[in-house]
Amino acid sequence: MLLNDLTNKQIKEISSVIAPKLVNHPAFMFYCKNGKNREKFIEDYFNYFLHKWNKKELVFSNENHDIIISLIDVNSYHSKDKGLGAAKLKKYKNPYANVSFHQGTVAYLTEIVAPANIETKIMTVYSTLNYADEVDKLVDEVTAIANENNFMIVYETFSKKSNEIMSKKGFETAYEKQFSGTQYFETVMTYYKNDMSEPVKLIESFKPIVITDEPEENKENNKKTSE
Repeated sequence: MLLNDLTNKQIKEISSVIAPKLVNHPAFMFYCKNGKNREKFIEDYFNYFLHKWNKKELVFSNENHDIIISLIDVNSYHSKDKGLGAAKLKKYKNPYANVSFHQGTVAYLTEIVAPANIETKIMTVYSTLNYADEVDKLVDEVTAIANENNFMIVYETFSKKSNEIMSKKGFETAYEKQFSGTQYFETVMTYYKNDMSEPVKLIESFKPIVITDEPEENKENNKKTSE
């Protein structure tokens, strides 16, 4: 379901519920290498980013908040962190730096794989394979909204385990490489319902207008000039 206009209380509740379930999520293992601090970091991460995304971006979750799927506009994905909860997040110096580095990389890759003239949103799935069936349903909801509103989805993940599932839903792998000398593989997949070759087809079929004679007005002016 799409989360709309969350209150501060709801954001705190969702953050506290999902944090312990993502301790072994590849992205958070990269962000926060200290396992003892990771759960608290994840909670503060969502306390900040859910506030940031609330009302401006698209965020989905299941009823029990075991899963969060974010769809963030490419132009605001890697921006300065400020506002409610930002100072608390920045206290995690190394994890915070890792988040910023990763976001910058994803934003750069997105600019490469997504056409500039197509609205694009970056999708991240915050979940483990324990909730694969529910993730499957939520992704269907996400792609339906993308189809209806005609935007491209760029799905990024540190794990290859969901690639086959996403491929069956119409996502295509655009980039895959081991990330920054770590054990994780940064994978970027794209989803877009329309044929991106359509503008090319239109250009190829375009027939230029050939003017074989002067307009009547010009003929009259030329006649007066010659007189």
